[in-house]
Amino acid sequence: MGAKRADRTAGEGLAALVRDLDAGSASLQHYPQLPALQPMRDAWQQLHAESRLRIALQQTPAEGGPLNSAVLVHRMLDTMQALSPDYLRHFIAYADTLAWLEQRTQPTAAATRKRKPKAR
Repeated sequence: MGAKRADRTAGEGLAALVRDLDAGSASLQHYPQLPALQPMRDAWQQLHAESRLRIALQQTPAEGGPLNSAVLVHRMLDTMQALSPDYLRHFIAYADTLAWLEQRTQPTAAATRKRKPKAR
């Protein structure tokens, strides 16, 4: 019963975050969603995913062992690209969104700076 409540709370939390982001967007009124732009969004998403994949594959260590996390990620990306490029593109978009959310929730440097006590 507690797991169901936790799942519902997590879902409500994400829905609330999306509502807050949409409500707080000043540009939402000025830039409505246009269906004619969907092909451009799809093309941009594909180019962005290919670019991110190319960068990730270039950063693979040459001397990594079989359990090296970078080598495992490289192998996973290669396999995903071979088996399902559409899923890989979706996965990269998801990872980018998570990275953006993580940056958004981190406090700024000015807010985290501690004040030094005054010398007496």
